[in-house]
Order: sequence, then C-alpha cells, then structure tokens
Amino acid sequence: MGVLIIGDVHGCFYTLRSMVREHWRPEKDTLVLIGDLLNKGPHSVRTFKYWLKLRNLYPQKVILIRGNHEQWYLDNYRQSSHNKAFIELSQEFKERSIRPSTVAEHIGRLPLHFENEQLFVSHAGLSTSAVDPFNPSEVHSLIKNRKPLQRLRKLQIIGHTVVPGGKPRFHPKENAWFIDTGAWSQGVLSALHFPNNSSVPKILQVKTKSKDL
Repeated sequence: MGVLIIGDVHGCFYTLRSMVREHWRPEKDTLVLIGDLLNKGPHSVRTFKYWLKLRNLYPQKVILIRGNHEQWYLDNYRQSSHNKAFIELSQEFKERSIRPSTVAEHIGRLPLHFENEQLFVSHAGLSTSAVDPFNPSEVHSLIKNRKPLQRLRKLQIIGHTVVPGGKPRFHPKENAWFIDTGAWSQGVLSALHFPNNSSVPKILQVKTKSKDL
C-alpha cells in the first residue's frame, strides 16, 4: 500500500479537492493530511467537512494528523475563549450545521503522527529540543516545533514551516522532507506520493485555485 501525504491546506478547499481528485487512488494509497486544515484561507469549514466526507467513505484509508491550528481551535473551545477568530469560525461551523462541540470532539481524537516501516509523518516534526514531543502543550511538540529535527532511521515528513520557493525540500542532515509550500500564501499546495514500500517520493503540486485566494 502506498501513501499520499498532503501538506498544509489552511482552508483552501477547492485546491485540496483538486489534489485529491487528481492524485489519490483509494484502492492503492493511504491518504495522510499533515494538519492545519483550518484558518488563514477562506474555506475552513468546507475543508473540514470534506475531510469528514472522505473519512466516512474510506475510514481505513484517510488520516488527518493534528496540526497547531486544529490544536488552537481545541484549546479555545476547552477554555470557552472569547477570541474573535475562534468565535467567528465557530459561528461558521454552526451555520453549516456542525456544532463546535462536535468539531472539538473530532480534533481531540486526531493522532499526532502517522508512521510505517519507512516513514514518520507529523505536523511539525520530532525535535531535538523536545522533552515530551507527544504532549500537545509542549512548545517543541510534534504539533508546534520550530527547532531542528532529530535524525531518524525513518524518513520524517513535516509541514508547519513554509518552504520558500514553492517546492517541497529535502534536508539530508535531518533525513526529512518539508512540504508546506503555502497554499494560502505562496499559491501552491504540495504533496509527496510514496509507492508501496518506497522511501523515494514523487512530488505532486496543484496551484491554488482562484476561489481559495
């Protein structure tokens, strides 16, 4: 079974849908979304609902990893926050018939990473500075890290930090691919496709659709 890993979407629903339709084959590949479906772009709720649709259709083939923006929503919900952006996003969820409590419940169940024999995939990477990388509150956690990565035997794939130049970049020192190419800011959504049992990816890209700008 192959793996298709898609970088940070940030509310670019039409772009994500295009990437999935063009490049994902459910009968052959597991789909891994690297986190940060929400915020920045214009269609956070539609993007979230699209993930729910895919997950319901292919429950064993679709994985959303928790990103810092999903964690942001969860933290604000748990704290009954009056943050303006949180309140506005919650209201939009309500208008599209999803209760904020349901959104928080879904996010709370999201894994912090995905791995197989060749790959270790997380939103922000396994840091050299992390005390407890699996604690979402930790500043250098798999969700929030900005420090250098540990060099693992497995290949790390992360999003979170936008790569200049609009193309995924491999860092040999860390044995890691960085795949956030700024769909909402730099105009391109990127993904890596790993065929069955391979650690050598094919880079896939979709230009951000005009409806997402």
